[in-house]
Amino acid sequence: MSEPAESIAALVLGRRTLVVGVGNEMRGDDGVGPLVAGRLARRLADGALDAGTVPENYLGTILAHAPQVVLFVDAADHGGAPGAWCLARVRDLERRGAGTHDASLRLLASLLEAEGAECWLVGVQPAALVPGQAMSPEVLASGRRLARTLAPLLAMEVAHA
Repeated sequence: MSEPAESIAALVLGRRTLVVGVGNEMRGDDGVGPLVAGRLARRLADGALDAGTVPENYLGTILAHAPQVVLFVDAADHGGAPGAWCLARVRDLERRGAGTHDASLRLLASLLEAEGAECWLVGVQPAALVPGQAMSPEVLASGRRLARTLAPLLAMEVAHA
């Protein structure tokens, strides 16, 4: 496992975890969050949610899962190569201003953390966020790899619940 994958595994193993995909599938690589959530939802009965571009609208749904960990997946410019993952606490995200999901994720995370859930972001480095453009091959492959990495970890948590 690569270092971010090992960090994700250490974070979620043995804990009720909900993966929340965030992003807009009509904006190229911004669709990586919904891609990961959709692939996980097909493999697991529970454990993944596609929140699209309005994750704050899913507060009640997320709380109903009673997660110990909420793992948001979104395209995030962290300076890596296209498709590279990073793991960060949502509350530690840099304030970037309007036009990103950062503000709504920070607000949602503060509400969820008040209820006892740890909130983390798996940021996937985008190559391009162009309306109407398909997801780049690097980010598509990375999203698929992330879903394959998360599926057995979430399945282990379900088996131990």
